[in-house]
Amino acid sequence: MGNVTKEIAKYILEQKISADMIEKELHIPKRKLDAGTEENLTAEEFLMLCVYLKICPESFYSSVEGLENCYKLKNL
Repeated sequence: MGNVTKEIAKYILEQKISADMIEKELHIPKRKLDAGTEENLTAEEFLMLCVYLKICPESFYSSVEGLENCYKLKNL
């Protein structure tokens, strides 16, 4: 399993989501959202990001069984 912080930072970059907007709305330091970061998100920050991005937290864990049940969250 890779570094979840780097995986979510990569996702944000690939989806062209504004790290500035995330920092402003969620108060997560922009430096933690950079793909080259050496800092780690806290569990709370990670889960807040998943809700904000409407993605299932398990989608960042390649070793989790049952990912076929993981889907983008809708209607939040």
